[in-house]
Amino acid sequence: MLERKYNLYDPLWRDGGDYRPHIVAYYFKQWIDFHMDVHSHDAIEFMYVISGTCVVETEAGATAMRKGDLILLDAGVPHNLIVEKDSPCRMLNVEFTFTACDGIYPSMKQLAESNAPLSQLLERHQNSIVLRDPSDIHHILKSIVMELDTSGSGSYNDSMTHLLISQLLVRVARLAAEEPADQAAAASLNQRYVRKAAEYMHQNYDCEIQVKDIAAAVSLHPVYLQRIFKATMHMTITEYLAELRVEKAKMLLARTDIPIIDIADYIGLNSRQYFSMLFKKVTGLSPATYRKSIEIRRHG
Repeated sequence: MLERKYNLYDPLWRDGGDYRPHIVAYYFKQWIDFHMDVHSHDAIEFMYVISGTCVVETEAGATAMRKGDLILLDAGVPHNLIVEKDSPCRMLNVEFTFTACDGIYPSMKQLAESNAPLSQLLERHQNSIVLRDPSDIHHILKSIVMELDTSGSGSYNDSMTHLLISQLLVRVARLAAEEPADQAAAASLNQRYVRKAAEYMHQNYDCEIQVKDIAAAVSLHPVYLQRIFKATMHMTITEYLAELRVEKAKMLLARTDIPIIDIADYIGLNSRQYFSMLFKKVTGLSPATYRKSIEIRRHG
């Protein structure tokens, strides 16, 4: 256990002297049907998805990740990892702290002074940053791991890994500086996913569908779809589907003579008791009372 949390945004790394990033842990791993407990590290962490999909949850929310996605987690940030059984996820993780340069340069101070994007990154104070890799980040990460795996301890090894982790930070900073345009594109894409999810529910409300079925239909992780759906529609998928089914039930009650006990089957619910409870919760009336009120208005 390290004695302190090496916060990425600590001014000490840039203004307090000559410090350099120092890798303290790294690993490749394939996760299958895994739900990690919430935890945090005293080191800063890069998590890179090599293949498959997963969800990383932080206090800011859930982030669905796929091949080529990278998340930078600051030290001390509580997070967990969710990997579904039918979608294994292979990841590469690197954790680093900071140490005195001890003759191995450049320092973070020197890098930040000569690289505007890195200087801006160190001012962001974001607990987590998610980026899409055009391919070079994966190459740098692999080079870091290969160097750590094949070289013995010593100044040469330290110099090479320091240059590589410094290169990684500079590249990540450049991608982060381009993030606003990427975020706008992502927001537009998320809206399309939400629209497709709503269309799927309108087409299949009369079937016993679940969130996982809707997510599969739009090719998204269920946790991520629920997150962007609620952010866009201001209600959960379950709430939207329930209101949709009640609206269809109201139409059937008002325009057809279908027995009330059979209407649950027409809107994809296998429980008549649940249908009655849901209908009253949404409308304030029981199905029978609602149908009677329509008949009274029709003949009044």
